[in-house]
Amino acid sequence: MKILPCWTVLALLCGGLPGPGGAALAAGDPLEETAPGRLPAAVAADAAALPSWDNGAWLLGGALLTVGVHQFEDAEGAAAALHEGIWGGLSDAGNVWGDLRFQAPLALGTWGVGHWAGSGETAALGCDLTRGLLLTYTATSILKVACNRTRPNGEDYSFPSGHTAAAFTTAGVVTTRYGGWAGGVTLGLGLMTAMGRMGDMKHYASDVAAGATIGWIIGRTVARRTAVRDTAWQVVPWGRGLAMVRRF
Repeated sequence: MKILPCWTVLALLCGGLPGPGGAALAAGDPLEETAPGRLPAAVAADAAALPSWDNGAWLLGGALLTVGVHQFEDAEGAAAALHEGIWGGLSDAGNVWGDLRFQAPLALGTWGVGHWAGSGETAALGCDLTRGLLLTYTATSILKVACNRTRPNGEDYSFPSGHTAAAFTTAGVVTTRYGGWAGGVTLGLGLMTAMGRMGDMKHYASDVAAGATIGWIIGRTVARRTAVRDTAWQVVPWGRGLAMVRRF
C-alpha cells in the first residue's frame, strides 16, 4: 500500500490548493441556524471551507507523521503492548468511543435534545458533531476504497482508521468550541480509540495517524463557523443608542 498516493486523494477531496476558507455564519438564532432542513446547505458550506491554509498545514503535518510512522510500524508488537495492564482497559473503552454506533447517536441525540429543550448552544454542538461525522465518514470511505490496504488481521480497508477519524472529529469540534478541559478529555478519548484499533489488530499506526488528521481537520472546520459567529463584533441596543459589543 502506497501512503503518498492516498494522501493525494485526500488533498483532492479537500478541493486542491488551499483557499481563504469559508465565511462565518451571520449572527442569528442558533435553533433556526441548526434546523434539520438546513443540514444539506450547511454540509456543503463546510465542505467548501475545507480548503484553507490552516487546514493545509494540519494536512501536511499529518501526512508527514503518517509516512514517518509507516516506516517503523509493528502491528503485532503494538497489539501485544496495548493488551498489557491498564492499556488494555483504555484500548477497549476507546474502541467503544470511536464506534459509529456510539458516535452517531451521541451527535444526533445532542442535536435533538438541544432543539427539544430550546437550548441553542446544545443544538449547535450536536449539529456540528453530526455534520462533522457526515464529512468524516464520506472522506474515510472514499480513501478506504481508493487505497484498499489490508488490515493487520487480514481484512480489507485498513487505511485510514474510521473509528479514530470519528473520535478526532468529535475532539476537533469540542476543542474548537470550548477548549480547556473539555477539549483535553475528547483528545484523550481520541488517543484511546487509536490505541484500541491497534490493540485489536484492526489498524496499523499509520492508519490511525491518518484517521486522526482527517477527523481533526474536519472537526475544527465544521465548528469554526459557530466559533467565529460567537466571537464576532455585533451592534446591539444600548440605552437610547447603539453599542458595538463582542462576545467571548
